[in-house]
Amino acid sequence: MFFTTKYKVTVANKNIVLEVRSGSNLYKVLREHDLIDRMLCDGSSQCGKCKVKIIGSDINKPTKKERLVLAESSLDSGIRLACQYSVKSDIKVDTQEPSKRENVNPGIISMKVVKKTGEVEENEFKSFLNPDLFAPKTETPSPSVRSQEPVQEPELIVDESIDDEEETYDNIVSHETFAFSSQPTGITPPPQPEIREVTQDVKEEPAQPEETFKIISHINNGLEKEESYSNDGLLLIQLPDGIQYYHYSAGIGNIASKGMIKTGERLETLLEKQLVSDFIYNNINAKDIERVIIMLDDCYFEGKEMFNLVIYTSINVGTFLIEVLQPMQNHRDMVRFMRFVNQTPGKRLLIPLDSLEKAYFLDEGNLFELEASNTGYDGLLSLSEFNGKNPVIGLSDDLLETTIRDTFHLPDSISFTVFFHTAVIFMRSGLTDKRLQLRERSEVMDLMPLEITVKLGKHDGLKRFNIYRKQGCDLYIDQNALNGLNRFRLFIRSVISYAEKKFSNIDNIVFYTLTDSMTLAEDLLALSAVPKKYEKKLKTFSGDPSIYGVQFFQEKDIENYFKKRFGTHEVINLDEDVVFTDTQRECEQKIIS
Repeated sequence: MFFTTKYKVTVANKNIVLEVRSGSNLYKVLREHDLIDRMLCDGSSQCGKCKVKIIGSDINKPTKKERLVLAESSLDSGIRLACQYSVKSDIKVDTQEPSKRENVNPGIISMKVVKKTGEVEENEFKSFLNPDLFAPKTETPSPSVRSQEPVQEPELIVDESIDDEEETYDNIVSHETFAFSSQPTGITPPPQPEIREVTQDVKEEPAQPEETFKIISHINNGLEKEESYSNDGLLLIQLPDGIQYYHYSAGIGNIASKGMIKTGERLETLLEKQLVSDFIYNNINAKDIERVIIMLDDCYFEGKEMFNLVIYTSINVGTFLIEVLQPMQNHRDMVRFMRFVNQTPGKRLLIPLDSLEKAYFLDEGNLFELEASNTGYDGLLSLSEFNGKNPVIGLSDDLLETTIRDTFHLPDSISFTVFFHTAVIFMRSGLTDKRLQLRERSEVMDLMPLEITVKLGKHDGLKRFNIYRKQGCDLYIDQNALNGLNRFRLFIRSVISYAEKKFSNIDNIVFYTLTDSMTLAEDLLALSAVPKKYEKKLKTFSGDPSIYGVQFFQEKDIENYFKKRFGTHEVINLDEDVVFTDTQRECEQKIIS
């Protein structure tokens, strides 16, 4: 193409300068000049082995695929996948720098494969729960009925390493038992017949039997401590329609199998009747289990409080160590608790948008609860518009076309993320002012098409905008909901500003939701809930974090896991904090200005 802009790609570690056209794929450029392995996945971003470090003033933002494959710490330091990088400026590239793992976060597990030749093969996956890494079963046991529905896996950060020797736990704090209120005694598991072992086909190169794996946990603010783990375990999660399980294999340092057991049996009942081992024997094809972690959906037993969110109880039952996690008040507590499990070090502000009764600040492992009574959350989430089984999950920017989860039935609600995005459209189009107050129809008649203005109306004196209206179905966003959102965004903005004042700086702002939203970060910025300067420091995560519990198997018990991961725990009552009160007033003016 004529007049195409050309840029220089300097391969720093080779002292080579290449001149390429704008938009050239970096992987193809490097491969063409034999500067990168030609035996990779040919640029499909599946292997994650074409990592390079980009050095320059204008580095491309990570692509969606890079965010799925690479860890946050790598992305922040300029690591990219060459196959996903389009050259749009003069850059320096180091093809060896990614192997120099500096400042590794404590939540990251690293794994390397040492071949017979002595060559070290390294890969970095953002999640060791990647479906491609699951070991396939040779046969599905007949006693259990398992759901075939795909399970959304949350993001965990993993890396790879290997050693031929086994190690045992060093200097582990002794396990303390907390008895159930019903005081169950030991359970002797039934005799174990020969069970077909799960095939552990995890690596791409299986024909290397001498290779073994060892997990390296990075604990205590980046200080490495090598440990191996000898106990296989089961994570059992109580769901409304059955019990989800994950079988953790210490041999591969990963999940060997998973499944959903459709059953009316409840985990708390199995615990009370001392039938956990029988249930496992009858339903799950996993042998040599030494540890079971059970997550309940309500609080049934006495135990020890952890982070003011869950009750922790442990007991030795036969050959098992059984650990039980229960939410203190409702399932939201368990969700919040499990989101702590995979946090990396630094100064990180955690804001759970689906259960915003508190925000959390992690200051190099020390946890601060930022608690306030008037977040606007309770009234907002309790609105009937956001509680249903078939919500509107999409709305066009012209406010005319809707997308429904199940198109064969009428919608019964509006998803929370659609509500956020609709409020942004309202402000941009002029249907509301900056305080999110809906305008009268007469005010916008000359500005908007008729098909939009007819959606504006009043009911019992309350303004509202109809999102979806058909016979027998009327879904709308009213002024009460927008008022709640206004308080909600003010709280978020105030917490961010308060954290700046109290903790000096914020490395990342992490928003959590159970519902996936591609536009969430952009909408929060557009609503002025987040200052523009944090645009590149926003992280959003979605999905049920319960599966993070498999990381507990990396330590002797759950208590020990958190002792190594967290320091002090402090609750800050924002309602009584003068600095926060003043901050709210300042932020309110910034939002509407």
